[in-house]
Amino acid sequence: MQPRILGIDIGATSVKFAALDAENKLSARSAVPVAAASNAEFIEQIAAIIAKPEYADCDRIGIGSPGPLDLEKGVVLASANMPGVKNCALVQQLKEKFPQKSIRLENDANAATLGEQYFGAGKGLGDFAVLTLGTGVGGGCIFGGKLQRGYQGNFFEVGHINVGGIFDRDARLCGCGCRGCLEAYASATGISATYALLTQTRKTAAEIATHARAGDLHAIEAYSIAGRALGFAAAAITQLINISDFIFTGGVAAAEALIAPAMNAAYREQTLAIFHDRLKAIFTAGDENAGILGAAALFLADRSQ
Repeated sequence: MQPRILGIDIGATSVKFAALDAENKLSARSAVPVAAASNAEFIEQIAAIIAKPEYADCDRIGIGSPGPLDLEKGVVLASANMPGVKNCALVQQLKEKFPQKSIRLENDANAATLGEQYFGAGKGLGDFAVLTLGTGVGGGCIFGGKLQRGYQGNFFEVGHINVGGIFDRDARLCGCGCRGCLEAYASATGISATYALLTQTRKTAAEIATHARAGDLHAIEAYSIAGRALGFAAAAITQLINISDFIFTGGVAAAEALIAPAMNAAYREQTLAIFHDRLKAIFTAGDENAGILGAAALFLADRSQ
């Protein structure tokens, strides 16, 4: 049996992982709540996953993590959604524990983008962008046929495009510390915050989607605001680098019908006429394996990209 790849997808609230075999099939998939109160706790959790007996034959470990990261040193510098993790030398410490294994770290949205390119909706596309809509908003970009990593792997931090008005001091505060970021409006957290502002009631994005489908006008408005924010961000991307094919993944992407109308309208509103009919939006209905596949794909892609 050929050695398998272990893909680890670190999210804001959970860590998902599975083994990928030579036929690109996943097995032994599982998930645990993320333990990120400190660097030590975080590292021990990832090490415990790698050490599981069911992954003993996995000689390559691909890890997708929220950033910002220092890919050259394999360090998680910080994360808006994991405040206890700072300057965490993840790769070095894991290699000390598992010297026989090859370990690679990548921005989680970049990893998800590779997953879409190799296994998902990006197969057959040219240049495209991926927006991961979960607790936060991440992004990755295939440009010129290659994943663009940028400075230390922090290219295409689309979640922090300003959509709230750069001159509006009351624009919503993002977890990164800035105001008006896309993530503050279009993530699951942002949708929940919008609904709370409208109703003084706190619900999850999934609960709000259920209410919206039942005709709750406040819930419909919360998703419309998210869609409008996404349309503004997509318009900015199209006009800057001419990418007009977008793949939306993550839990929020399951609400396409609630998001797309406002997104499409905002995109047309904010783009030059030449781009109005260029938008191609693919919603993956929240593929739960995209991040795992993307982390595993770190060993399939040419790292010289």
